[in-house]
Amino acid sequence: MTCKNCGNILEERTSFCEKCGAKVIKDRITTRILIQELLASFGWDSLYVNTLKKMFTQPHEVLKGYLNGARKKYVNPFAYLAVGAALSLIIFNFFSKEFIEANNSFNKSQNEALQEKATADLSKLTDISEKELENLKREQKQAQIALKFGDTYFKFFVNYFNIISFLFIPFYALISKLTFRKPNNYGEHIVINSYLQGTTMYISIIFFILGMITTPKLYPFSTLAFIMFYLYAFGKLYQLNAKQIILKFLRFCIISALLFTVIVIVISLFSLIIGIITGYTNP
Repeated sequence: MTCKNCGNILEERTSFCEKCGAKVIKDRITTRILIQELLASFGWDSLYVNTLKKMFTQPHEVLKGYLNGARKKYVNPFAYLAVGAALSLIIFNFFSKEFIEANNSFNKSQNEALQEKATADLSKLTDISEKELENLKREQKQAQIALKFGDTYFKFFVNYFNIISFLFIPFYALISKLTFRKPNNYGEHIVINSYLQGTTMYISIIFFILGMITTPKLYPFSTLAFIMFYLYAFGKLYQLNAKQIILKFLRFCIISALLFTVIVIVISLFSLIIGIITGYTNP
């Protein structure tokens, strides 16, 4: 047998040519092989697919394996997250209108009330005092600002979804580290959350597609699926029973609420300082 690339003579059971390093191809081209090669060109090689499948079925094995040194057995956690985020970015951008509708479906009545208030023609109102009219104008302005903010937020979220996904990992890792103190350190929690977040991307995509097929109201329930997946993964990773999982979840909620409150206070103080500085510099 000879190498089809360089003509070097090969032994019968050789998998790679010793001279040029090319892989010895013995099978004919089939549809399955073409699909595998197409997926590999996008980073979906067998290593990635195996990691993805195991993250859905046995996430604790991937997490324990990678943390314990099995670095060649699974895809790098950041590459894993990047592929999931990129795929989500493509789908959410392509169906951006449907994505915004799916996110708004959870509080649809509130959004409709804001829309009605923001577009109301106040000039047709009669038999109201000037004070009441001023209050209505102020409420209308607030409704318009709220709608504009929501639209800007979702557009920003869709356009920079992949960047946002990476920026939130240290925050998620901090929460999980404070929730599950031992035995993993903060760096290991970053790895854990990268794998978990990379997997929730596909949960989000599945719920989004099902929501487009059935009803947009289904998509917000993907958040519940995220929580269930996280509880399952951490429960398996730390070998927790049902009672321990519930207690850890309550601790997680308390820590998340406290951190969110701290962030809101910091942002508010920062905004106040900026406002004061701007007021002094531009009287």
